Amino acid sequence: MVARASGTTYGFQRVHAALQTGHVLTVQQQRQEPVRCFMQQSMLDGACGTHVLAMILVIFDLAKASAMHDMSQRKHGVAAAVWKAFGPKYFAGIYAKEWAELVNSLALPLKLTAKYGAAEHVDRHALDWLMRGELVALAFASVKHQRTRHWALAVGVEGIATGSKHQPQRILLLDPGGGEPSFQAFNARLRLPTTGLGSRRAKQVHLPADDAKPWTVFWHYESESWSAELVRLLAAVRVRKLQ
Repeated sequence: MVARASGTTYGFQRVHAALQTGHVLTVQQQRQEPVRCFMQQSMLDGACGTHVLAMILVIFDLAKASAMHDMSQRKHGVAAAVWKAFGPKYFAGIYAKEWAELVNSLALPLKLTAKYGAAEHVDRHALDWLMRGELVALAFASVKHQRTRHWALAVGVEGIATGSKHQPQRILLLDPGGGEPSFQAFNARLRLPTTGLGSRRAKQVHLPADDAKPWTVFWHYESESWSAELVRLLAAVRVRKLQ
């Protein structure tokens, strides 16, 4: 096998190792056939944050997908506990800090690390975690208006590599507001702008931490299900399963 030449530029994509692409996106749960892990939000609810948590629990094999689909009817187990905590937020939605607090209150074998807003370099942390192959719950809002406040599950990154240096440019999302992905592990992207509004600030993401100013970074949200728009990250919550 010929080694890649030093200085060669190429595109790369990294997605969470548990995801299995095919006609539908699946994960392998213990002693079972592969199961669907995508959870789709309805047009009526504001429960995108709940759907993101449900996907995380299925991916980590902490709950069955069928139980999460029926969580409002469950009396016992993880699905019932999730509904008890998140049910009151089903139509109103949930803010990032409260989401993290409610997840921690479930006492599941999960470790959360949260970063909020530009002051905590939320964009840099999200990219760093995704480059390490981790799951990151993202809360974001529209730049131009307040109508879009949304949650999605970040499952990977795409970008450009030159030699051993990797520069992520796009965050890959499982957006509960979109359609179920087929033959790929995501259904939406957040793309750093290269020209125009926000392009100068986007360069801050790749500077060393000591050199980067805490500026708000603008991302282009792209999806087949919704119109493209500029958004900013409100929060990034890394979620790890404890062994």
